[in-house]
Amino acid sequence: MGITVRKAMGIGGLVQCRVVAGEQGLDREIDHITVMEVPDVIQWLKGHDLLLTSLYPIKDDEDSIRALVGQLQEVGSSALAIKTSRYVDEIPEVILEEGNRLNLPIIEIDAEISYLDIMTPLMEFILGHHAHEDHRLEVFFQWVTELAMGGKGIPAMIEACEQITGNRITLESELPVLERRITVGEPAPLTRLQKNELRMNKRSIRMARLLNGQALECIVAPLMLNDELYGYVTCWPTEHPFEGRELVILDRMIPLLALEFLKVKTRFDVEQAFKDDFLSEVLTGHAQDEDEVITRGHLFGWDFSKDYQVLAISLQADNVDRDAVQAQEFKRKWLQKVHDLLVFSTAKPIIGQRKEHVIVLIQLAELPDFQGALPPSASVREQIITFADYLRKQLCQEFSGASCTIGIGRFYPGLQGIQEGYSEAVRSIQLGRSVWGNNSSIYFGDLGIYRILSRFHDRKELEALFNETVGKLVDYDEKNNAKLAETLFQYFAKDCSLAETADSMFVHVNTLKYRLQKIEQLTGCSVHRAEDRLRLHIGMKLYHLLHTQV
Repeated sequence: MGITVRKAMGIGGLVQCRVVAGEQGLDREIDHITVMEVPDVIQWLKGHDLLLTSLYPIKDDEDSIRALVGQLQEVGSSALAIKTSRYVDEIPEVILEEGNRLNLPIIEIDAEISYLDIMTPLMEFILGHHAHEDHRLEVFFQWVTELAMGGKGIPAMIEACEQITGNRITLESELPVLERRITVGEPAPLTRLQKNELRMNKRSIRMARLLNGQALECIVAPLMLNDELYGYVTCWPTEHPFEGRELVILDRMIPLLALEFLKVKTRFDVEQAFKDDFLSEVLTGHAQDEDEVITRGHLFGWDFSKDYQVLAISLQADNVDRDAVQAQEFKRKWLQKVHDLLVFSTAKPIIGQRKEHVIVLIQLAELPDFQGALPPSASVREQIITFADYLRKQLCQEFSGASCTIGIGRFYPGLQGIQEGYSEAVRSIQLGRSVWGNNSSIYFGDLGIYRILSRFHDRKELEALFNETVGKLVDYDEKNNAKLAETLFQYFAKDCSLAETADSMFVHVNTLKYRLQKIEQLTGCSVHRAEDRLRLHIGMKLYHLLHTQV
């Protein structure tokens, strides 16, 4: 059912390897190929195995090295192939002696030959010569398991899946550090409804997908962790129609692929945590040595020798705030989406998380032109607000039901400028939400007097000024439903025009005049005197700053 060691030596990478002992056993038959990366791998062998190893797991254990060939003989293995020059300079003499004594072929793997150079062509040959389908699949699954145990990663596992199915396999992932394996053109992304269908089924399903504009009936398998969809594998009928076994193959592959995804996700989360910690030091001024910051930044692919515009993004979704794991996953997806939206930039924007915000540092020269939506004479403010609006709309579309607010700091050069821009971006969100709402892009320079009021640290004085002016109107409104605060807000918004204010509030001008007189009585401030109007204006600003929007 398999292939003899003698014949295997003429296939793939083994052609460049040599038998150094046990030549009398070359007619042993190989059914399985196993990689030895842990000391106790012997107990998992099924017999008729070709064992590939660098001897690393036992290189310092003389007893294990002495017993290795005898143990392989006991379980009925076919041959032992050892890769030299990495962990051992040459095959230990005791292994050669035991190979000759037991007629177990000992093969020295050339330094330039990888395990995959040996495994892939041999398994392709073995799979192609097994007549019984069930046995063929079991051999395949054992092969893929060995690939996973040997740390060969997702690309090797997907390639093996292509060999057994005879069709193309694509992998699409939401993890930025995982290579997207697209081999047959660019598939159209799954819709939100299709992703939800995968989440609900949690197994391989048939699904119509677009490839190069052509609709194909595919088999799509979800890659899930903690009930979250991290990616999906698609089998495309590019070479021949499906034979019915593809669903079984993908379903059996999913647990192994999910484990590989978990490894990648864990590595990504750890790396992102280091990035976020370093970025926090830069943003808060705890990392002040510019040369050191630039050097450390290069470790993450960040260039802090450049000047950056700073944005802070706040995304809020009520349905994820109750579950810590769900909230963390929401933040990860949110961060990933921002990464995806900024792939256009050749300078690679600096993106990270600090507290409840995603922070984006981007060079002004890297802002997109939005297909001519902005005139050539557009100011920096117009460019950055248009860019922020683009990000905000895309995020709201991706995370339906969530609200997105983007704070934009003014542009400052240098490392100190990043710190100042970050402070302003965060304060833009804190100060501007009450005026512009939860779905808005807020430029710090547009906050006007709020910028001054926000730096006033004596909150008691701010509260006192509010209570002396607009606070009296709010109290009166609560007791009498008089709408005096709203009237004052509209009056100022209409540049103190009686007619326009009355029209906007759908009241008669005389009604408006009566309300303004009542406002003057309650506050002691005349709407006709400049100094009093200023006090009332500031009182309205404090209402927004300290309380809620009128």
